[in-house]
Amino acid sequence: MLKKLLITLATSSVLAGAVAAAPAHASRNQESVFEDDTALLFSGDAKRQQSLDEIKSLGGTTIRTLVQWSRIAPDTNSSKKPAGFDATDPNAYPPGAFEPWDSLVQEAQARGMQVIMSPVLAPHWADTCRGNAHHCSPRPRDFGQFVTALAKRYPTVHRWSIWNEPNQSNWLYPQQKRRHGHNIPYAAMVYRNLFRAATSALKANGHARDQFLLGETAPLGRTTGSLGKRFLSPTAFFQGVFCLNSHGRKLRGRIAKDEGCRRYKKLDATGIAHHPYNRGGSQPPLRKPKGSGEITIANLSQLSRVINQGSHNRRIRGGLRFFFTEFGFQSNPPDRTFGVSLSRQARYINQSDYIAYHNRRVSSVAQYELFDDLDPDSFNTGLRRTNGKAKPALKAYRLPIWVTRSGSKIKVWGQVRPGGSGQTVQIQNGNKKFRTVKTVRTGRKGYFEVRIGRKAGKKWKLLWKDPSGKTFASRIAGINS
Repeated sequence: MLKKLLITLATSSVLAGAVAAAPAHASRNQESVFEDDTALLFSGDAKRQQSLDEIKSLGGTTIRTLVQWSRIAPDTNSSKKPAGFDATDPNAYPPGAFEPWDSLVQEAQARGMQVIMSPVLAPHWADTCRGNAHHCSPRPRDFGQFVTALAKRYPTVHRWSIWNEPNQSNWLYPQQKRRHGHNIPYAAMVYRNLFRAATSALKANGHARDQFLLGETAPLGRTTGSLGKRFLSPTAFFQGVFCLNSHGRKLRGRIAKDEGCRRYKKLDATGIAHHPYNRGGSQPPLRKPKGSGEITIANLSQLSRVINQGSHNRRIRGGLRFFFTEFGFQSNPPDRTFGVSLSRQARYINQSDYIAYHNRRVSSVAQYELFDDLDPDSFNTGLRRTNGKAKPALKAYRLPIWVTRSGSKIKVWGQVRPGGSGQTVQIQNGNKKFRTVKTVRTGRKGYFEVRIGRKAGKKWKLLWKDPSGKTFASRIAGINS
C-alpha cells in the first residue's frame, strides 16, 4: 500500500485563472456511480454507514444496488406461488425482507447521494424452468408485480435500471435457442418483455417521470458451449432486444415471428446502462476485445453504433446517453489469476476515466466495490483490501490524473472528484523532487484539462486541499502511464 501523502502547498505558485476549456466532444458533467452491495447491504449498520461516508468523501455521487427478488420473496425455492400472496404489495412480503434496501436508500439520500435500483432475479415460482436457479426465463407478469411493490415502497427513488447483465447465462438463462433452423437470442426476447413489464409497473405507480435504464449489459460474449449458456455479445443482445438483424435492419418473416417481433412498441428507455469491463477485469483500457460484437472501454463507438441502430428503427428514442453502472480492474494481490499489479490497477482506473470523459455520450463512470470480495475467486476490484487496507487505487479514484503529449506541450487532465467546481489544484512536475508548475481551478464535477510547456521532470502529480485544510495528492503519473 502507498501511504497517504500529506504535502505542503508550494507558496511561490501563481494562480493560473480559470481552467482551460474542455474539448467540444468531452462529457464534462459525468456522475460517479459506486456499487458494493456486500458492504452496503449485508455487513451490518456500522459497515454500511462507514462505507457510505467514505464513498461520499471520495466523490461518489450515486449508489447502484441490485434488488434481488429471490432474496425478498416468500417461499423462494418453491415451484408454487404462496396461496393468497399479493406480490404487488410491499407489506405482504416477509417482515424485514426489504430492510437492507430501506436503510441504504434512506442513508444514501440523507448524504445527498442518488440511488439506482436494479431489480433482478426471481423466486422459483416466477420462473419457467424446473430447477430453482432464479434466473431462468422469469415470467414478465410476475416480475412486473415485484417492480410494482418496489415502486410503492420507494417513492423517493427515481432511477431504475432493469436486471443485471442479461446477456450472461448466470443472470438470465437460456441465452439462445434453436428455432426453425436458426439460433435466436432468446434472452434478448425475455429481457425485452421484462423491461416492458418493469417500466409499465413504474409508470402506473407514481414513477412515470423517472429514469429507466435499458441494458445493464456485460461486455463480452461466447461462441462455444451449449446454446443456453452461450453468452450473447452486447451487440447481438441489443439487436435482439430491438428486433434487428446483424446488419441493423428490421427482422421480417418467419424469423421476426420466432423472435416475437411482429408488432413493436417503442421501449420507454431514457438511457443505456453498460458494464465496459475488459476481459477478466485485467486488460489495459485501450486493448480492444477480440470477440465479434463485444464492447469494452476500448471500443465505445460500437456501443454508439448499435444503439443508433435501435433509434434509427424507432425501437428507442434518439440520442440516449450511456451510463456505466459497473466497472473496475482486478488487482494482484489478491487475484493471482486475473489481477494486475496494484499500481496498474490505479493507472487503469485513471486512464478509463480519461477515455470516458472524452466521449460526449457517457454520463457516468463507475467503480465496482469499495472492498475486495471476501471470496478470492470472485471479482477483486475494490479500492481497499478485505481487511480495509487501502490500495493505490483509492488515491487514484479520489484525484484522477492522466498526462499525454500534445504537440510541443504536455496535456494534463484531472479531476477533484470530491470537490466539484471551483477547486484549486496544483499541478506538480519532477522526478524525486516536485515543484508546482501550474495552478488551476476546476470546472463542472471537478474536471480540468490544460496544456503546459514541456518540463524537465518526467513525472506529474496533483495537490488539492479540502475545505478542512487537509491536503491530498494524486498518484504519480508519467506520460500515458
